[in-house]
Amino acid sequence: FDNPDPRDSFHFQVVTQNKDDDTPPSSTSKTIKVAGFKLDSNETAKSTGVTLWHGSTPLAKYIMMNSTEYLKDRNVLELGAGLGLVGIVAHCLGAKQTVLTDGDTNTLKKMRENVKHNFDNGDDDTKNTISCRQLLWGNENSQSLKDAYGTFDTILASDVIYTPTSIDPLFDTVVTFLKKPHGRFLLSWFTRVNGVTIDTVLDAAKCRNLDWTETKEGIYIFVLGQDK
Repeated sequence: FDNPDPRDSFHFQVVTQNKDDDTPPSSTSKTIKVAGFKLDSNETAKSTGVTLWHGSTPLAKYIMMNSTEYLKDRNVLELGAGLGLVGIVAHCLGAKQTVLTDGDTNTLKKMRENVKHNFDNGDDDTKNTISCRQLLWGNENSQSLKDAYGTFDTILASDVIYTPTSIDPLFDTVVTFLKKPHGRFLLSWFTRVNGVTIDTVLDAAKCRNLDWTETKEGIYIFVLGQDK
């Protein structure tokens, strides 16, 4: 009992609505499983991305309920993807291309394992449409990924803001990758620590000409200011 197992696994049920003019509406479901570590484990203290934070599930639920608007046939980027739940859900719901990113090497290893576990069926189409890449935030770190994938219709992030110094690099990265003029950045921010306030976050967005709305589910949706 002195050394409890720090490992943990997290599950999410993806429900896909099938709509065809020739057949009655139906739905299919798939259980996503991601493996990581408990929130209070030493592993999470060393690499914050190896657990599932509180903001991930609300964002996964929101994009599932609004998949036609944000995911279907769209190029999707997840920042600070951690274990990969939200990006995996986006792929299941019809994203044309999904790129999951994180800056931490240990986290990236777990993310790749989770993607492989959920889609390890030898399908070449899956291999070509979902990928995991290392990305450190900030303009100077983004060019190689942008050269490879271009810009994105939808950018996703959940519980990625832990310190004041992370805010500017985050939004610099968002502006670099957000497709003009109609791209959307969806931020789920439920874990708020170290005195970081929502006003500070929104001020950083405003400085980069990003407008925003907050959904009833607590998801912030950012769009470039000229798209009103």
